[in-house]
Amino acid sequence: MLCFSGRMNQMGVLEVWLESANGHRTPVRGSCFLGRAPSCEVVLANGKVSRQHALVNRQSEAEFWLIDLGSVNGTYLNGRRVAQPCRLFDGDQIRIAEFAFSFRYPQARTRSDPDTTPSEATVLEVRHLTCWLLVADIQGSTQLLRKLPLETAHRTTGLWLATCSRLLKQHHGTINKFLGDGFLAYWPDEPSSAQSIAPTLLALKNLQESGDPSFRCVLHFGTVSSGGYASLGEENLSGNEVNFVFRLEKLAASLGAPRLLSEPANERIKHFLPTIPEGQHVIPDFAQQFSFFSF
Repeated sequence: MLCFSGRMNQMGVLEVWLESANGHRTPVRGSCFLGRAPSCEVVLANGKVSRQHALVNRQSEAEFWLIDLGSVNGTYLNGRRVAQPCRLFDGDQIRIAEFAFSFRYPQARTRSDPDTTPSEATVLEVRHLTCWLLVADIQGSTQLLRKLPLETAHRTTGLWLATCSRLLKQHHGTINKFLGDGFLAYWPDEPSSAQSIAPTLLALKNLQESGDPSFRCVLHFGTVSSGGYASLGEENLSGNEVNFVFRLEKLAASLGAPRLLSEPANERIKHFLPTIPEGQHVIPDFAQQFSFFSF
C-alpha cells in the first residue's frame, strides 16, 4: 500500500490521491486512468467496467477534473452520473460499477469552502510560448442531453472526448483544458508542427461528417503566456491569443461554420492542407477585422 503524509512529497509537490474502500491509495499526478485495461493506473477487473472507463486529469496546480470516457455503464460522482467533465474537490466520492473511491486533496478547498482569495493564491512563474491552439466544442450540447436518453447522451459525449483525445495524442497534440462539452488543445511551434496538425484536422473533419455528435473546431497560431500545470501535467495557457481562439469558436457558431482557421494558422498550414477563404469578420473585444479560412 502506498503511504502519503497528506502534505508534500520529497519533490515538494502537494499529494493528491484516489483512496479505495479498503484504504489503498493511488497517486494522481498528471493523469490517472481507471478501467479494465492493464495499462490503466487503476485497474478494475470487472466485466461492467470499460477498458478505459474514466480519467482523473490535473488541469492546473490545484485543479482536477473527472471525465467519463464514453463508458457503457457510466461513472458516478457523489451519486450522480457524469455527463460532462466535472471538477473534483477533496472528499468527493467516485463510483464505477462496484468500485468506490474518495478523491483526496487535503490542501484544497472542499465543495462547501469559499473561493480562494487572491492573497492565498500561489504566484506562478510565467513564460511565453509560441504555439498552435485548437478549440473543439459540441454544438447544442444542452439540446443533445434533452433529445437523447440520458445514458445515451452521456456515452455519446464521453466517446467523443475519448476519440478526440486519441487523435490528438496520435498527432503529438496535447489537451490543455477540458471545457465541459469541449476542450482546448495545443502544439508548441516546431518545424514539423504543421505536418502533424494537418492530418489531425482532416481526422476531425471526418469525425464531424459522421455527425455523432455535431461539433465545431477552430485553429489559431500565436504567442501565449504559460506556467504551472494543465491537463496531463503540461502548460497552463493564457493571454490574448487564448482569448482570441475562444472568440473564434463563437464566431464559427454565429456563422454556422463547422471549421475555421485564423489567418496566422492558415498561412502556416496551407502548404499541407487546402483551405478556402471565408472573408473578413470582427472578433468581439478585438478592435479590427480579421481574415478567416475553412478547409
